[in-house]
Amino acid sequence: MGIVDLKKLGLISGKLGPYVAYVSKDGKQILRKHVIPKDPKTPKQLAYRMRFGMVNKSLSPLNRVIKKGFLNTDNAYRKAVSKALNNAVIGEYPEYKLDYSKIQVAEGKLQLPTFVSVNVDSNTKLATVNWNPEPIFDTYPGREDDRVNIVCLNESTPEAVCFHNSAKRSKGTATIDLSSKMVINKLWSIKDLHFWLYLSTYDITQNSDSIYIKCTEK
Repeated sequence: MGIVDLKKLGLISGKLGPYVAYVSKDGKQILRKHVIPKDPKTPKQLAYRMRFGMVNKSLSPLNRVIKKGFLNTDNAYRKAVSKALNNAVIGEYPEYKLDYSKIQVAEGKLQLPTFVSVNVDSNTKLATVNWNPEPIFDTYPGREDDRVNIVCLNESTPEAVCFHNSAKRSKGTATIDLSSKMVINKLWSIKDLHFWLYLSTYDITQNSDSIYIKCTEK
């Protein structure tokens, strides 16, 4: 059996045959036997892995949108995934599905509009979003010049885009051209689209929560 003098080698890290070498926080050289962790794959573990994988895959296209929607929030995407795991997964293992109406893509104290709707023209690929232009709650901040942001996710592509500053709150309506930012192919279908709306102040220092909008076809 050979003998290795670690003092002469200096500080090392990594796998050395059946052993793993690393340096502790206090600068000490540690050498321990590499142990492969057991994976019993219990039904509970398998169910969680499937739920987590489905949620992460479904929300992945919304990553950039979520980071902008959750202002000044560390690990915003992880937070959104965690909320989705707890609130948006329906069905039983292994037939899980995602309830997109429970997904949140923005968070904030700015007042959301009421009576929000969206209609999509399958021929022109234009989406018309309508809302009540008047702030109605005194307990939440909201102004006529708040900016309206519209998020669209095509789960079949999959891709997500945000139409920032589509209109001011006071306008009450906005029409966006989905084909200007999204891939339109033969498989494109309105049934695969999901919409959210959220507002930002004119200086983008505050956001509202997002609201999911059920899509209808013109």
